[in-house]
Amino acid sequence: MNTLVIGIGSNSADRQQQMTESMKHLKTLFCDVRVSSIYETPALNGKDASYLNAVAIANTDMELLEATSALKLWEKQCGRTPESKLQGSIPIDLDIVVWNDVVLREKDFSYSFFTKGYKELTD
Repeated sequence: MNTLVIGIGSNSADRQQQMTESMKHLKTLFCDVRVSSIYETPALNGKDASYLNAVAIANTDMELLEATSALKLWEKQCGRTPESKLQGSIPIDLDIVVWNDVVLREKDFSYSFFTKGYKELTD
């Protein structure tokens, strides 16, 4: 069994619904899913709409590539496209930040949009 920690974010007009639906979806993909509270953070670039963020910790029998692919497929199903990213609108962003206690995304791991939810789940 593998353990993953996922950063979740959305800054689209329907961001609350995107977050809620994505959290439900994670529970269909993975086992023992625990999710932090949802909180608002400013966009890192200082100009796009603010984000709602959360963090999830879960277990899975999937390998890393399969889990990543499942998350990216969900992003597309939620309306995420290269064009939406260029326009600064992210319907949903799901990134595996930690896999089996190994930090895969050092930058994300250090940002407050991740650390707030991560600490909530691990402290």
